[in-house]
Amino acid sequence: MAKSSKPTRAVEVFFSYSHKDEDLRDELSKHLAMLKRQHVITAWHDRRIGAGKEWENEIDEHLNTVDIILLLISSDFLASDYCYDVEVKTAMKRHDEGEARVIPVILRPVDLKGAPFGKLQVLPKDARPVTDWPNRDQAFLNVAQGIRVAAEELVLSQIRRLFASLATVERAGNWPNAISLGERILKSLPDHLPEYQTARSKTAAAYVKRWSRCFDESLQDVFGCVRIKKKRHEDEEQIREQIMADLNRAIELDPEKGEYYYLRYSIRRLEFDYDFEGDIELGNIPYTRESVQARESDLARSIELDPSIAKALRDRQRAIEEGPRIPGIRPIIQNFSLDELLASLHKPIEIKKPWRLKCLRD
Repeated sequence: MAKSSKPTRAVEVFFSYSHKDEDLRDELSKHLAMLKRQHVITAWHDRRIGAGKEWENEIDEHLNTVDIILLLISSDFLASDYCYDVEVKTAMKRHDEGEARVIPVILRPVDLKGAPFGKLQVLPKDARPVTDWPNRDQAFLNVAQGIRVAAEELVLSQIRRLFASLATVERAGNWPNAISLGERILKSLPDHLPEYQTARSKTAAAYVKRWSRCFDESLQDVFGCVRIKKKRHEDEEQIREQIMADLNRAIELDPEKGEYYYLRYSIRRLEFDYDFEGDIELGNIPYTRESVQARESDLARSIELDPSIAKALRDRQRAIEEGPRIPGIRPIIQNFSLDELLASLHKPIEIKKPWRLKCLRD
């Protein structure tokens, strides 16, 4: 069943700092505001611990799960047993195991020789302490820019692994898994990155291809609608509902794909208007205006996006008009006699180039 998801998953950032540097931490947090608004990061520090909670457990929980750990370096930070012996130790362990990325941020001048994080790339640039910059806003801007790069690199490395897995299941035609991976990528990938649209298109295609066994172009009716084929034990209406839900999600993800609208047009049910008053004539069945308009809208949109659909429908209609006039299935019902029907049955319906929907092909 189709399922919507949020377009982004922000990278979680942890502040490890001395409380004597709280003012500098607050200034840095302000410079990270745009990254938060863009859902690139979320930031956590111990001042966010709620009343009544055990601060050590809260810190430990976040320190062991976040993606990026900022070490706000100063003499007070290095002098703090908790910062140096607990937080730095845990941070470096996770960094060395590839579970998180540690970024030292030099707030004030300090001797870092022999520090366990001394091998890491530090911010601001050239390891110049924030307090040594003539303009602190420039220093924090440089730090914020470095954090943005690190966050996006971290996300992309994770996404590359997911894309590689997605390619594998696509080659295997495992469309349910492709949908699951695609939605996972969409939840993780910031929507301002170019790979986001690629993920949307691939996930939309998987939603459609998962039902390719149920679509048979050879079963198109005289209106050009692709019919549903099913196994003997399957309920057609239940399958129709599931397909409609997945087509809705596919169109939400990739709204410029004409064939998706055409498929939705094909399987939409026209709803009978039970409030209709009057005689019902063969070929003039009263359907609700809403269902007719929804169907016509899908067809119009599909042709607008993909003019080849209109040409294929015209070719098919022309072939039908030249073929047998079978009562009950023509767009316009005409009077007929048995002799006329039998005489027309020898005329085959020929379509020079059978139409095949690209979105159903692997």
